[in-house]
Amino acid sequence: MLKTIFIILIFIVTLTFIFQNQSIFIHSFSINYDLKLFKINNISINNSILMISSFILGALISLVLIGSSLYKKSIKNNELKKKIIAIENNEGSKRGIG
Repeated sequence: MLKTIFIILIFIVTLTFIFQNQSIFIHSFSINYDLKLFKINNISINNSILMISSFILGALISLVLIGSSLYKKSIKNNELKKKIIAIENNEGSKRGIG
């Protein structure tokens, strides 16, 4: 219940901010980018598109980093499980159980 009220309050504050500051989101910028192989000249982009694309790019980078970390931990976990099984089998054969 408290979480729902908190989310509703954040939503209301966000909507209020957007409606009071619409000129920020509508303002357009001219972008120039010159790399020897790739060139962009005088493209007009709204500020809202820049913010959304920055958010998406940040989210993708975060997902890649988190995914690679989870993959490495999964490999390490499997190696440790194999070591545990090998040690248990070795202990069991020493005791004559298995």
